[in-house]
Amino acid sequence: MSVLISSQDIYVSTQQSGSASAQGSDDGFNRFRIAMNSNPLTTGNNQYGRLSVTQFSAYRNFYYVNEWNNKVWVMYNHNGAYITKILELTKGDYSTIGDIAAEFTTQLIANLVQSATFTVKAGTQNPPAGFTKGDSGTGIFGVTLETTNGAAHGITNLRLQCRQYLQDPNLNPVSRPQGLYGFNDSYALLGGKRIGAQDIDANSFTAGNTVVTGELVITGFYPLQRTTTQYLYMSCSENTSNMESQNISAAQPLSDTHIVSSSIIAKIPLNDTLIGFQQDQSTPFFVELDNRHISEILFEIKDHHGRTIDLIDGVTTQGNMFSDMVFNWEVYSRGGNPHELQAPVKNYNIEQNTMAVNVRANTGDGF
Repeated sequence: MSVLISSQDIYVSTQQSGSASAQGSDDGFNRFRIAMNSNPLTTGNNQYGRLSVTQFSAYRNFYYVNEWNNKVWVMYNHNGAYITKILELTKGDYSTIGDIAAEFTTQLIANLVQSATFTVKAGTQNPPAGFTKGDSGTGIFGVTLETTNGAAHGITNLRLQCRQYLQDPNLNPVSRPQGLYGFNDSYALLGGKRIGAQDIDANSFTAGNTVVTGELVITGFYPLQRTTTQYLYMSCSENTSNMESQNISAAQPLSDTHIVSSSIIAKIPLNDTLIGFQQDQSTPFFVELDNRHISEILFEIKDHHGRTIDLIDGVTTQGNMFSDMVFNWEVYSRGGNPHELQAPVKNYNIEQNTMAVNVRANTGDGF
């Protein structure tokens, strides 16, 4: 049985209080270090340490609709020419799923041929602007677009793809890395079918012409959502015994329920204003460490596919994106093995030997 030897709290804030630290990128929300040069965490012989997260808090100054869920690939033929574009929803928070549907429609119109002017046919936008989860209705996207005066638009074979697979890097603008276009969660946000592998004919929405000239009808399959991120995950640089399903830390196609070793120490819930939790000493968020001497630990916060949180430029060094947290460090003495033989052991070392000395009784005869 393990016995608690000592316990101490470590209070940490990533808020800037002067100039940014020399570590630069290691001094923010997505990635930060705690350095304990003069007060290292230590354990002795036959001891181990437990590092727990008992409190975490931060303002949610990043957007629900962001780089990781706002992209849809638009492909169609127009009068014999093949056209492909990447539709991007405007990043930000949307108060209702109806507002997200309206934004999707706006971007659809912007990414269709400019030779035909499209507008929304009256009464066809679903869910309508202001529609909230729980209102009467399905919450599934649908819209009919029409051209001015019913003019022919020349669009055929319209496909809208919510891709969630690694992309050809040649498709990406030079200024943006491969990963940004490689694994998107727009299918979950917009209620389209997930495209998990390259398929030029796949369609996340039903999309095509109607019997009426000059119209396009686009319909989704599942209800929209305001966000695709329920939790953030905090990991630490120390070797831990925790485990996870491998899709949590990898933005690529994997066997989702395959369990691998994990560096995750805490799972942080989100809400509209604050993110965080408050636990007591029995917190479920901890790692057990055998390290004898720890002077520095690197922490990272990522989403459900191991991607850094899409933050506004400069918000951690010049703005108001920071976190506050409490760690608890406990040192335990390892208990003995209950199956260990407890019989006494004879020590034959010479220094333990004793010599019997006979003392002759004084008989009074002079000896």
